[in-house]
Amino acid sequence: MKKLLILVAMATSLCFAQSEPRAHDGFFLNIALGMGYQSIDFVVEDWQEETDNKAGLATDIDVKLGGTISYNTLMHLTITGTTKTGTIDYDDEYEDIRANMSLLGLGVTHYFEYNIFITASCGISQFHANDEVAVFSGVIKNKATQDINTGFGFQVGGGKEWWVSDNWGIGASASLLYGFASNLRDTKESSLGITLRLSASYN
Repeated sequence: MKKLLILVAMATSLCFAQSEPRAHDGFFLNIALGMGYQSIDFVVEDWQEETDNKAGLATDIDVKLGGTISYNTLMHLTITGTTKTGTIDYDDEYEDIRANMSLLGLGVTHYFEYNIFITASCGISQFHANDEVAVFSGVIKNKATQDINTGFGFQVGGGKEWWVSDNWGIGASASLLYGFASNLRDTKESSLGITLRLSASYN
């Protein structure tokens, strides 16, 4: 464990040491928030035979953390999620619920001239149906459900950034997030989200 921490620290230090002003190199951090459209089919129980569906305005959060693999190309860990709020008929009672699809994966972002970029990630998707949902949370404690179903998902997007200092940029982007999973009855959950975001990046 100590050796791993030392290697991570050395790699991070090397990224900072190689970084040049207003260049996409070295350490990379991107945080984005947005809103858009989501259509999500979800279950609230592991043995549910049919999905509930919610569609409409949704919120979106995205974090990318990584470093340079070549000039203007960065590899990163991606944690992202889109959440739709609504009500469902649960045991003959209407309850407020948040249906969320989150993604934990690996991705690549490439910058072109004028700071225009494209990005793609893929990995593990998770579906949560709850009245209090966190992005990619391992445990949900709620009277409606304690179930989290896991599957596959991907994200693609693109946008533009503007430098505001030697290492920080702000930007706007559009993103598509899709994923699916199945519960113990092989009921398929799926989500498609299309969002617009504002972001801040450190290079």
